[in-house]
Amino acid sequence: MPPASYEATLERVKRVIAWYNEQIFTESRAAVPDEERLERLRTQRQRCVEDQHALEDAEPQEVSRIAAAYDARFKELTEP
Repeated sequence: MPPASYEATLERVKRVIAWYNEQIFTESRAAVPDEERLERLRTQRQRCVEDQHALEDAEPQEVSRIAAAYDARFKELTEP
């Protein structure tokens, strides 16, 4: 498998961040928001943002590792 490109990997990370943003938005608007879930979601989103920043200086192997991790994470988050 060829190494993942920076741009494609950035899009993978952004897709997961968008999922967290949507979940945070929905949970925060619930009649009784689950504060623990909100905190977990915010923490995970922050980790994604940190990975997004790390991509800027990442070597090709690290970019590919992040791409694979975010493909797996998105699948885990969105599949029933």
